[in-house]
Amino acid sequence: MSDGDTNSIDHAVRKYQTYPGSQYALPTDLVEQERLILQHETLKKLFGNKILLAPVDLGENDKVLDVGTGTGIWMLDLAASIDPSVSMVGVNIETHLFPTSHPKNVEFRVGSVTDLPSEWSDTFWLVHQRLLMAALQISEWPVALREIYRVLRPGGWMQLCESTAFSEGPYPNQPCLEKFAGMYRCLANSRKLYADCAEGLPNMLEAAGFVGIQSQSQRANLSKWAGELGDANRMNFVGVFRGFKTPILKAGGFGYVTSEEEYDALLEGVEREWEENHGTRKDPEFIIVWARKPT
Repeated sequence: MSDGDTNSIDHAVRKYQTYPGSQYALPTDLVEQERLILQHETLKKLFGNKILLAPVDLGENDKVLDVGTGTGIWMLDLAASIDPSVSMVGVNIETHLFPTSHPKNVEFRVGSVTDLPSEWSDTFWLVHQRLLMAALQISEWPVALREIYRVLRPGGWMQLCESTAFSEGPYPNQPCLEKFAGMYRCLANSRKLYADCAEGLPNMLEAAGFVGIQSQSQRANLSKWAGELGDANRMNFVGVFRGFKTPILKAGGFGYVTSEEEYDALLEGVEREWEENHGTRKDPEFIIVWARKPT
């Protein structure tokens, strides 16, 4: 999707990636950069101020790969606490979000987790990937995990993080959220994205050959009543929903909305319902999964 595309519904179009074949549904502009930084900080707090749950020891001259790196903030955060001899590579399908400065042991490259360089086989001691549910199609997930498996050294670790998706209704006392959840599912289905990848990760990892699969999950409360972290989670998810506006409106609204004004009003209703209902059993969970390539 590019800025020059014709809109099905007139609205303020944001900047999106143009990587060949990609179905990534979120923007790559300054607003999204700020949201990704907020998302990193909220996830870090949600998991006890930890960004690495896999029990991996990174020693001298080990190599780390961060796929779908975005702003590179996860990798830069990790780089501040490990041996500077550890080489770190961040891969993303475009460069708009890459930081302008970074440590000498960190580099950024354009590429996709579905087609990593052939010379990287058995190279990395740790591979990290986070929140590609709006990027990878159902058919691409097994390919991506096989690629991660291939580039890991025997005995090396991988860590993935995904979020459970808003399921379709019913949502008692939350008609706006029920409507938005249905609209999101239509967007995912239209692009063949794997909305429920978080639940499918353990089986997919086992099929790819990984062993010692473990996970930890944390529910994300999405409103001010849940304190500072709840409010940050709310802002993060609202940012995601705003990022979906262009692809949803360009698709015609899927029968849920017919204008940008309707979309914005629906999102305001979602925020109001989160605050009034103090969370529901359908609030999303973030799930971190880690596993090892056999020695």
